[in-house]
Amino acid sequence: MQTQPQNLARRKFVKVLTAAGLSTALAHSLVGQALAQSQNVSDLDVLNLALTAEYLATDAYTRALTVSFPSEIRDYLAEALKHEEAHVKALTDTIRGPFNATPVARPQFTYGDLQFNAANRLKVLETLVALETAFTGAYLGAIPLIQNKAVLSAAASIAMNEEAHLAILRDAVLTLGGRVEGPQTPVGRAVAVAITPQQATQAVQGFIRK
Repeated sequence: MQTQPQNLARRKFVKVLTAAGLSTALAHSLVGQALAQSQNVSDLDVLNLALTAEYLATDAYTRALTVSFPSEIRDYLAEALKHEEAHVKALTDTIRGPFNATPVARPQFTYGDLQFNAANRLKVLETLVALETAFTGAYLGAIPLIQNKAVLSAAASIAMNEEAHLAILRDAVLTLGGRVEGPQTPVGRAVAVAITPQQATQAVQGFIRK
């Protein structure tokens, strides 16, 4: 059974989706699906999953900065890394402070056969696009589940930041002559697609070194 805070969060999230152009029925369906698949997910679970994703983001941007990119792309990558590091600190402080818990440990990450070098500049950016797409979806998928108002506000704020990163990365891919999913523009979609915490966990685990 949904708690009162969850019901309120659900209604607010449905309003966001419908304002973005989805029908009310579809918006309710998307949120309902996320809730049905995530009934046992606590705010602390969401925070630790988000922290793991932000660890991955800081690792990916750090590696990307070792690649020779045009100055404007490199400047963006450096600024994005600062953002992701700030997210890590905010999430860690929240877990240790208000939740009085131990943050999940930072894992070691792997990117398969991808080598971070000049020959793979486009592939590196495409990987970052895929990651930011997943990060945005993960935060959006978590919003209807979060009960703590402060955590809810932080998740929404970080989701907006990740979506901004995604738009800039799409533009960088296009600048280097690559192609992106959907319209060949920096902002390629009217509505970001939410994913459940379970789907987000699977996505992140694909990059964790076993």
